[in-house]
Amino acid sequence: MKLGDIYKKIVEMGIEADPRGRDRVNQILEKSKKDLEKLEGKKKELADKDVTWNPYTDCRILYGEEDREITSLLSGIDISTGEIVLADRLADKGTKIDLVLAHHPHGIGISNLDYVMKIQPEQWAAVGVPIAQAESAMAARLKEVHFATKPRNHTQVTDAARLIDMPFMCSHTPADSIGYQFLTKYLKDKDPSTLGDLLEVLLDIPEYQEAEKVGAGPEILVGSPGGSVGEKFVFFTGGTSAGPKSIPKLAHAGVSTIITMHMGEDVKKACEEEGLYVVIAGHDSSDSIGMNIILDALQKEGVTSYTCSGFTRHSRL
Repeated sequence: MKLGDIYKKIVEMGIEADPRGRDRVNQILEKSKKDLEKLEGKKKELADKDVTWNPYTDCRILYGEEDREITSLLSGIDISTGEIVLADRLADKGTKIDLVLAHHPHGIGISNLDYVMKIQPEQWAAVGVPIAQAESAMAARLKEVHFATKPRNHTQVTDAARLIDMPFMCSHTPADSIGYQFLTKYLKDKDPSTLGDLLEVLLDIPEYQEAEKVGAGPEILVGSPGGSVGEKFVFFTGGTSAGPKSIPKLAHAGVSTIITMHMGEDVKKACEEEGLYVVIAGHDSSDSIGMNIILDALQKEGVTSYTCSGFTRHSRL
């Protein structure tokens, strides 16, 4: 496959799995086109043009020409300069790597992470939170994340890829949305009654089995094994944590149990105050689900994959 075709395929898979639905995504893309057209001068010249067809700032080709032929790739949850060099060393040892594919974002993906966080209020609205309340609760968190990411070294790893001439891209929200859809359907089908049952059905998933082996399997963060699951809310996509202000909104909308990859102490405390149960599924293991489904799709197109950096490969083909 060409690098550009891989990029477009992953974006399309992300749109297909987007919890907002394709029609809403198309509305967002139309607005992005109009906003781009309004720009002038240097702002227009330097603007990210991909926003007209790709709604995920955290899914981008970071280095490499779109017409590069890709037959094999190395993929990891967190990619640093070390993994870029690893890909080059593998080639020296006879395993040719044409692309390094990160899950977590780099470059514009991290500097504009707040853009994809706008998925979250619409997710809350789908479970009964009035959209105005959802957006108001999220407003301060968006600004917090926006400015928190600005001081980072946005091109460090991309610079290494450029110097070695190793194509490099990231796929964050598309993979997370794919994982969200997978787990939401899975839990609907399994319909666990208690938090203990919920842990058991999660441990039937290969990615969580591997995490359990290294002490990072699913755990109850708030609640006890006998607690009733009730209305479930899978929080897997939308950039990063929504912050504690989201919790009262979800509780009042009728959510009983949150299933998430990880949770900070401030959000945990809010869940305890509102009486919500929380199950931590696991971070890298949950990320691996969506990335595995992406790699399965690429494998069908003839692309061989190797994994590293917390990515547990499990094919569902």
